[in-house]
Amino acid sequence: MKIKSTSDRFRIKKINYFLEDAVNDYIASRTLFLAQLPVQASILSSTAIEKLIKAILALNGNECKGHLKKAHRQALKNFDQEGYKRLSEDFLELNQKVYKMRYSEVLPVGFNVVIATREFLTELDYTFISLFKNISFSNKTGLFEGTSLFSMINSKDERLLRDNYMFQDIDKETFIYNHFQFIYEMRIMKDKEPIKMQYWSERRPKREGYLRESLIIVDKKDLGVTSLNIDMAFYPMEPIK
Repeated sequence: MKIKSTSDRFRIKKINYFLEDAVNDYIASRTLFLAQLPVQASILSSTAIEKLIKAILALNGNECKGHLKKAHRQALKNFDQEGYKRLSEDFLELNQKVYKMRYSEVLPVGFNVVIATREFLTELDYTFISLFKNISFSNKTGLFEGTSLFSMINSKDERLLRDNYMFQDIDKETFIYNHFQFIYEMRIMKDKEPIKMQYWSERRPKREGYLRESLIIVDKKDLGVTSLNIDMAFYPMEPIK
């Protein structure tokens, strides 16, 4: 990674504002994911990543206004190409997509999304903490870590550490899929009406990737009668008998 530094007081102040706001949104997002509120959680995930990218860009005296978009991803890639390769571009794009869900009535026909809470939160933890490591602070006596995220790590704050893959000695795939998770799927139909499904799953998804299609409508003919079936992205857990 290219090492960047600044002693510009205005830049440092701006970076600090972005960092603190990003951490607040990140912790709020984690809290909501763990409470099975995936839509609200994913929107705050989007703003957390957006503000963290803006803090990184401010280190160079650059800025990219607006909510999370392709220009932010490209600017981040230009800042650290090697680091960017370790991130999931599909996950960043999903975060851009879910921000539109703040207002359901403006979502276009065909808009669809799958939010698998454990999968999403694990990738958020990985992405946010990996990006956060790009920024540190130093003075004449050497390096010091003066942000709320490091304070939460040092104090073992449960809001940060609970079910956080980054503090576990386990590979990501095992961490995600060896545990049941809450799934939210939504699609806007031709009449502009949304269909939504929420359920628990303990298996790997039918369709891989963060940008997987949700609630695919399948025409099924049985004895000459056509019916509509909905194909979900994950396998729902069987009800307890």
